[in-house]
Amino acid sequence: MAAIGVHLGCTTACAAIYKGGRADVVANDAGDRVTPAVFAYSENEEVVGLAAKQSRIRNISNTVMKVKQILGRNQKCGPWTWLLSN
Repeated sequence: MAAIGVHLGCTTACAAIYKGGRADVVANDAGDRVTPAVFAYSENEEVVGLAAKQSRIRNISNTVMKVKQILGRNQKCGPWTWLLSN
């Protein structure tokens, strides 16, 4: 029997496969076992993970990060005010 586990943290994400009595964390395309939970977009492309994290300075208005930290919060002061203050 095989199983897949996914961890969606506030700042990182990872996936593991349990098969043959052992669990192996899946590496991303850069060889890392943990991927930054960041998404960025522009008119031409969408980028996730380390590439999105590294480009956030150039593309801050189209970069999404720390999403889990605002889930369920009252949005009266605007959805991004809390993120930008931290």
